[in-house]
Amino acid sequence: MKKLLSPRGRRGVAAVEFALLMPVLILLLVGMVDITGYVSTVLKLERVSSGTADIGAQYDKLRDSMTVVKGDEVGMLFLAAEQLAKPLDLPQYGAVIITCIGDQGSGPAVMWQRRSGRIDAVSRIGSGGGLTLPPGFSVRYGENVLIVEVFYTLHPYLFSVGWLSPTDQSVDIRSVAIYRPRWGTLTTLSQ
Repeated sequence: MKKLLSPRGRRGVAAVEFALLMPVLILLLVGMVDITGYVSTVLKLERVSSGTADIGAQYDKLRDSMTVVKGDEVGMLFLAAEQLAKPLDLPQYGAVIITCIGDQGSGPAVMWQRRSGRIDAVSRIGSGGGLTLPPGFSVRYGENVLIVEVFYTLHPYLFSVGWLSPTDQSVDIRSVAIYRPRWGTLTTLSQ
């Protein structure tokens, strides 16, 4: 017959079990914080791109200026993007690229493009030299659209720690919104 352990022999078993499970619990907690931060950032960037494109589409004309004097400058859209992105530091870790695409008879083309933030973010829509529209999207003759691309580099807590990986584990997130101007064509920027 097996001998049962006396209550004296079981002392400290709970502490040992807790000590063995504690690293796993900490990794799970930090992982949940990272996943929550990622989802929150993705949702925030969708709001930034959509909100900025919506604001831009409400103008009948835009001025080519990064300083805000009259309120209808392209710079106003970048300020709106920064405000919508808070508490994310969009100027340091992100970029906003605003592109107007129109078809004036020779097929869709980039009418103008302005950017704010990091210079290493590259538009996937294109620039004056080339154009790549999203799949299934077209611009008909006489139409134009305002496309806002928002880029952000997220640095998660768990996967940016050097002991887990020797390389930088930052995550690049991109959000795109496409709006048609309501009142004007916005194909040119006034001075």
